[in-house]
Amino acid sequence: MQGLIAKKVGMTRVLDEQGRMIPVTLLKIENQQITKILTSEKDGYNAIQVGYYEKAERKLNKPDLTRLRKASIDNNYTRFKEHRVEDSSAFELGASLNVSSLNEVKTVDVTGITKGHGFEGAITRWGHKTGRRTHGSHFHRRPGSLGQRTTPGRVYKNKEMPGHMGCAQRTVQNLKVMDVDVDANVIALKGSVPGHRNGFVVVKPSLKTKESQ
Repeated sequence: MQGLIAKKVGMTRVLDEQGRMIPVTLLKIENQQITKILTSEKDGYNAIQVGYYEKAERKLNKPDLTRLRKASIDNNYTRFKEHRVEDSSAFELGASLNVSSLNEVKTVDVTGITKGHGFEGAITRWGHKTGRRTHGSHFHRRPGSLGQRTTPGRVYKNKEMPGHMGCAQRTVQNLKVMDVDVDANVIALKGSVPGHRNGFVVVKPSLKTKESQ
């Protein structure tokens, strides 16, 4: 099944069958339509392109606006996302996607952009230990030794150093679907998902489903 574009509403908690309090993340499935169908004969692979995030018509560029109108789509979508599928002929151009396709799904994978933290040191960014907090110590929150002697005379790649933290694409796998509200177009997932509130994420059925869940 293809993925769905959702907006992160926030977190709350629900009770399961045993009466335990479970933290859940609420995701609202955005209004989205299929704006393009790609085939292996013409494009080299099977996929569908989904349009979402509506704005005023004057804020669309001319190529996107023309392409949407040729596909008989009246909504003014400004963002587009491709989903690989096995058979793109099973989809119809202009069809709307909603949360009902997740009714029988038990676990999902969620992909999003993590929160940005700006420039951070090695302790916050990588979880390094601090130095001694004793009298006379000059090593508290520094990253420590970076390299060796004359040989090799350089810092190895992938050395954990201070730098920009966050704003990276991450995927959380096997999140249990606690509830699906078709009327409100909202799903509740056990645990947290990447990104900030009102950020967009991609929800797909799990590729590595765990039977224990």
